[in-house]
This record gives sequence, C-alpha cells and structure tokens, in this order.
Amino acid sequence: MKNISFLFLWAFVVFLTIQSCRHYPADIIPLPNDTTNNDTSNVKKHPCSADTVYYARDIQPLFNAYCIGAGCHNPPSPKEELNLTSYSTALSSGKIIPFNGAGSKVYKSMNGTGGDIMPPTGKLSADKIALMKKWMDQGAKDLWCDDMVGPCDTAAVKYSTTIAPIFTNNCAGCHGTSGGVTLTNYAGVKTVVTNGKLWNAINHLSGVTKAMPNSTTKLSACNLRQIKIWIDAGSPQN
Repeated sequence: MKNISFLFLWAFVVFLTIQSCRHYPADIIPLPNDTTNNDTSNVKKHPCSADTVYYARDIQPLFNAYCIGAGCHNPPSPKEELNLTSYSTALSSGKIIPFNGAGSKVYKSMNGTGGDIMPPTGKLSADKIALMKKWMDQGAKDLWCDDMVGPCDTAAVKYSTTIAPIFTNNCAGCHGTSGGVTLTNYAGVKTVVTNGKLWNAINHLSGVTKAMPNSTTKLSACNLRQIKIWIDAGSPQN
C-alpha cells in the first residue's frame, strides 16, 4: 500500500514538473514592435535648413557662372593658384577661411575690398556676396541635405523658366553680352543651338574647342536632359 502511495506521489510530482516547463502562447511575452524595416522612403532624414548655405546648391553655381573660364580660376593654370572648380580645390587654396568670411581673400575680392575685384566683368549683386560670406562664416562646409536631390522637372520645360536660368547660373560669367558666344539672351543661345556648338560643348564631346562650363565641370544630368527636351521641341522662345 505504501509503495502504491509513493508511486502516486512520485507520478504527481513528475507531472507538475513537466507542466511547469511547457510554454503556452499566453505565457510568451512578445518583443516590442520592430520598426527598423518599415518603409521610410518618404521620410527626410536630412531636411534642408532655410538658414544654412549648402556648397553644391548655393556656392558652386556662383563659381561656375562668375569665376570659371579662360584665364580665370580653373585648370590648367588657375589665376592666383585659386581653382574654384570643386569644393576641395577651392578650400585647399587657403583663400577661403572657414568661420572668417571677412578675412577671406575670395570674399574681399568679391566685395571690392581686396584689391582686384572678382569677377573682373563687374561686382556681384549684394545678395550673392552676402550668401558667399554667410557660407564662409558658417564654416565653409560641404554640407548636403535631402531637398538637394529631387525629381528632374521635365514636365514643362520653357526657355524663360528652365533654360535661361541654367545658363545664368553656370555660364554667364564667361558668355555674357560680350564675346563670341552670348548665353544671356535668347538670340545668342539660339545661334549656338542652331550650329550645334552648344550641345557638343555642354556634353564635353570630343573635338569641341571648349567644353562647358569648363573641362572639369559638367552640367547636371537633369540640366542636360532639360536642354535636350527644349532643343528637340524646336528651342522655342517661350
């Protein structure tokens, strides 16, 4: 009888032990929701700041338009050993001092307080000079933000709103109202479109006399596409 009672007690203990080791769904505490793989394609991780000057968006276009050209600040022999065709070459010159726009040679020249005025064709507007100084005072950094990369607007390409601004921002410094090629008015642009020189130059095709904006700097793929759409449409003055 004692043996039967012992066996019954032993069996009961074993049963409780097994039950305690089993994990029912209600006993499992779920981990917090993992959102690391959620779609964040529409979330801007680095939004542009309205008070920040961005080199590629705001400064390099000014250099391209007003400081680069024959005998200017670009290879093979940049004037005053100041190469303004890229961020790295501009900063390595020592003529741009981070956090000290007023003490920078480039700003002094643009502002007319450093001897020779740059560009020699005429002083830049006050807002452009202020933008340059602000960039230097902010550290002359090569900053980037999400809004600088966006869709290429090819839906309504027009000369007045699309094409003219491209030439103003990238070519006006060399091809103003004087010289053999004029890109500041429709008649001048139309001339080099018709003879084919414009398309060859901005695409840096072999055999061109001069690549535009210069041999080391090319218009963005978006700008080239917009110009091509406009040319294919008959290059209208719209």
